[in-house]
Amino acid sequence: MSKNTPAIETSQLFFTYPDGHAVLKSITCTIRAGEKVALIGPNGAGKSTFMSLLNGVELPTNGQVHINGTRVEKASLIEIRRKIGIVFQDPDDQLFCPTVYDDVAFGPLNLGLPRDEVDQRVQESLALVGLEGFDERSSYHLSFGERKRLALATVLSYRPEILVFDEPSTNMDPLNRRKLINWLKSSDKTILLCTHDLDIALEVCDRCILLTDGKIVADDAASRILHNRQLLEENNLELPLALMTHELLNNILKNQDDLDEDHRFIIGNFLHAHRHVHGADGEVHFHVHAHDDLNPTHTHHDHDHQGGSSENR
Repeated sequence: MSKNTPAIETSQLFFTYPDGHAVLKSITCTIRAGEKVALIGPNGAGKSTFMSLLNGVELPTNGQVHINGTRVEKASLIEIRRKIGIVFQDPDDQLFCPTVYDDVAFGPLNLGLPRDEVDQRVQESLALVGLEGFDERSSYHLSFGERKRLALATVLSYRPEILVFDEPSTNMDPLNRRKLINWLKSSDKTILLCTHDLDIALEVCDRCILLTDGKIVADDAASRILHNRQLLEENNLELPLALMTHELLNNILKNQDDLDEDHRFIIGNFLHAHRHVHGADGEVHFHVHAHDDLNPTHTHHDHDHQGGSSENR
C-alpha cells in the first residue's frame, strides 16, 4: 500500500434499510493514515451505520467504501477485517471465551498463526491495555472498565492498521477513562472515534466530522468545530464540558465584582487561559493551562483557530 493511500475513503455513500428509511445520504470523506478523527452527531445521525459499513457488517445501498485501497465488498471481507478493527460500545458483545487469554487469542488463532506467535500477541496486547497477568481470569469477573480494555485487546491482537471505537468512554469510571485517553493519544494507528463525548474528541482528535440526518454538515479541525457553540447547538450538541467550565469560570472572574480576592486567586490559579496570534495566517490559538502553586506546569489543552489579535484573558 502506498503511503499516500487513504486509510478510509468513502464516495457518495448511501445506505437505506429495507423499510425504505434512508440513513446515510451521499457521504464522501477521506481519512488519511495516522489521523485521529472524531465522528460526532446527535442520536439517529447515522454514526453507527457508517461505522458498520467500514468493515462490511453492512454493505452500502449505493456508493463505495475503500479501506487502505481495498474496496469493501463480500469478496474482500476477510482482508478488510484484518485491516480495520471495531471496538463496540458494549464490551460484552466481543467477549465470549472462558478466560481473558482465550478472548484475546481468538483472533490470531483464526488467522492461522502458530501458537508461539499467538501467545506473543496476547501478551503484547494485554500489556498495551494494562491487563498484564489477567490471562487466566474470567472476563465476566472483570469490572466494566477492565472489560472495555479487554475488548480493545481482542482487536489489537490481530494488529489492524485502523481502529474504530463506538462510544469508547461510555460508563467508564474517571480513572479508566483517563487510561483510555492516554492510550489513544499515544497510539500511532489511524483512529476513528464515534462518540457523544466531545471532551474526549477535543483531547484526542485533530479533526472532527459532524454528521446530522445522514449527511456531513461539517468536516474541519476539531478545534474549530468543538469551539463553535452555534454549530454544535444547531445540531443538538453542546460545547465540551471543559470549554463550558472554562467559560463559566472566566465569566465569574469578569462579572462578579463582589468576589473576594481569595476566590479570585483560587479560580485564576486553577484555570488560566490565554490567546495569542502566530503563524503566517494570523491564527489565534487558544490554550488552557492548569496551574499548581507547588508545581506551576502548563498543560496544552487545545487550539481555537480564529482570526484576531492578541488578547489575554
